[in-house]
Amino acid sequence: MKKFAVISALSLSLLLGACSSSSNEGKLTPVKSGKKIEDIHGVGVASDGTTYVATHEGLFSTKDVGNSWNKVSSSSDDLMGFNLRSDGTMMTSGHPGKNSEYPNPIGVLISKDKGMSWKKVEYVGKIDFHVLTSYHHDPTIIYGLNQMGTGQYGAGIYKSTDGGKKWSKVEPKGLPGDLMKVYSLLVLPENKNTLLAGTEMGVMISKDAGANWEMFDNTRLITAMTVMPNGKDIIGYSMSDMVSGVMITQDAGQSWTSIGLDLGKDAASSISVNQKDEKQIAVSSFSTSLYETKDGGQKWDQIITDGKMK
Repeated sequence: MKKFAVISALSLSLLLGACSSSSNEGKLTPVKSGKKIEDIHGVGVASDGTTYVATHEGLFSTKDVGNSWNKVSSSSDDLMGFNLRSDGTMMTSGHPGKNSEYPNPIGVLISKDKGMSWKKVEYVGKIDFHVLTSYHHDPTIIYGLNQMGTGQYGAGIYKSTDGGKKWSKVEPKGLPGDLMKVYSLLVLPENKNTLLAGTEMGVMISKDAGANWEMFDNTRLITAMTVMPNGKDIIGYSMSDMVSGVMITQDAGQSWTSIGLDLGKDAASSISVNQKDEKQIAVSSFSTSLYETKDGGQKWDQIITDGKMK
């Protein structure tokens, strides 16, 4: 598929990015208009309408579609694998930044106060998960994708059923041998053991918690996806030879309906939906841009462009 090669180049810098961390309690600090950030590793729209952006230098937030921005706490950690769970809890992985209390990598951290402080959970100094996802109906069930493992913490899929305290490793059979060619991972809402993965080869499915995979849809690549607030539908960024953009499926990926935002040669790196307002959606891209809609996709505002905040 002609666009897939573009994704490999676009995502390489994102997947290899690493260089910041922390967990200090703090406050919101206003950021000057036009600030330049390096890499967006995740986006989350909270139930109060605040949009959070996890970057190479910490967490930032906006409540007015990018017209003003705040730095969240004093942390400058490189927040990889950032995910805002359905219960409002944030989880992340990554690397320590300046004056961080953490070793490299920082393992799994969780915040229950909107990123103001982070709690160590597991694998501190051992693993950097570039992708973290949780089961919508029970966010204590977490899957992490360790794409560049070394030693006893090798590459693979890791699963926790207790909020991240204990994990088991899965050797995924059928996925690309190079797990950096896996761009997105999602637990399907109808079954905590059924996963979809957006890979360079197409969309793949596992029905046994990530152990065995088979091709599900080789006509498209899903670079980012999450579950809609109704707990049934899935929203993602789909790319194919025919059409690309943000799309919604109501039948677990069998068919997709576009709601716009075709990014051309760019593509979405993460996507998030307000769990109390399904019309508010935020999408980050591999080119370090951020888009937001508050009307379900009829109008999209670009609030970060090539790393520059509006």
